[in-house]
This record gives sequence, C-alpha cells and structure tokens, in this order.
Amino acid sequence: MYLKETENEHHIFRAKTSAGEDVIIKFTYEGGIAFPRLEHESQIYLDYLKPLWGVHVPKFYGLYMYTSSDIYELTCACIILQYCGEPAVSDLSQLEDYCSDEYGIKQFRNDTMDMVFRLHSLGLEHDELNASHILDFEGKPFLVDFTGAESHCCLALDDLGELSRDTLPAKEGEILRHIGRDSVRCYELWMFIKSIEWCLPGMSVMKRQMLKLILSLQQPQLNITEDPIVARV
Repeated sequence: MYLKETENEHHIFRAKTSAGEDVIIKFTYEGGIAFPRLEHESQIYLDYLKPLWGVHVPKFYGLYMYTSSDIYELTCACIILQYCGEPAVSDLSQLEDYCSDEYGIKQFRNDTMDMVFRLHSLGLEHDELNASHILDFEGKPFLVDFTGAESHCCLALDDLGELSRDTLPAKEGEILRHIGRDSVRCYELWMFIKSIEWCLPGMSVMKRQMLKLILSLQQPQLNITEDPIVARV
C-alpha cells in the first residue's frame, strides 16, 4: 500500500513479507540526493542503532539496490524496516497529555524523552525531532527517519555525565531559560525539551495565559437561585 512521498524523494509503502511481518519499504528510483540519503540512513541503522532495533527504532532488514547497464532501465533502491505504527501527535506540545493515565502520569512523553536521551548517549543526533517522526507502536514511542542523522558528541552528556530526566538542570515545571552551561548545552536536546513543554512556557505565552485568566475573572457571574428559571447577573 502506497503511503506518501517524502521531501527526500523517497516513496513510502507498507507491505507484508512472506512470513507475514508488517514492514515499511522506503523506495526511490530517482537520482540526485535520494540514493545517497538511503545509503546514509542504512549505515546509521547499522553503525549506531542496533541496540535500539525493535525497542525504540524499527528493525532494519537491509538495503536493496538494482542497477542496469541498459540506459533505458531505471536504477532503483529501497530499505526495508519494521512497521512501527503511526505518528502519536501532530505537534510535540501535545505529548504532555498524550496517553496520560488517570493519575496524570505522562508515561508516553517520559518514554519519548528517555528515547531521545538514549539516542544522544549512543553518539547520534537525529536532526529532525518533530512530531511526524515519533510513532506510537503498541503504546511505546518509536523514532523514525534517520536520513539527516549525524555522529554527535553531546555537550549535555559531557556536562551531566548521564542523560536522564533526573539530571536535567530544569526539572518538570521549571523555567528552561536559555541554551548554555546553566541550562542544556546541546541545541537539539534544548529545542526538544522546550517543544514538548517539559519546562514552563516563555514569558510571552505566560502573559497571554494571565490575560485570559484576568478576562475570565471579569466576566459577570451568574447567581443561580432555587428557582431554575430566574438568574441574577
């Protein structure tokens, strides 16, 4: 089943193997950057992501290429990956409330943070941590699309010694003021933490929220009497 075409000229299909496994096929018959990006992503899966296969990233089943000496035949390539669900949310800020339990525990969002920290601990930067690349597979977050991923020496890891929610300079609900030694020195982590609203919003957002609160308090209040037909303003 054809799903979509990506910005990198890759065509995404969903299919089943002869063994009945649900897979994603990322296919291209274009020249330009499409081939090198597929090869690059394949190498990322092999060199960095093996510890996360089937845990937080899809299992990688290989890169397949077809070339022909006939100039009238197209050169094709594809990678085959485990199918890992659909995007959990349309915007990262929605992760805060996504699949929270009756006690308000934000397990999916917390697991997503742990997943990103693990990625950086493995020496890899994703480069496109947006909502479309974070999938919900049986209640667990999976990260996809590593065409832009690069080797990464995370400064936040150097500062903290260990990347976790407990070692972050800003705890949940505190203000993450800026990127730097007093905050998170890794730009990708800093932007991600802000995007999922782990910390308090910026002052402009807080001012808008305060204005809404003030306006709501200024609205006339209804004083409902015992007679349901009569109400005084």
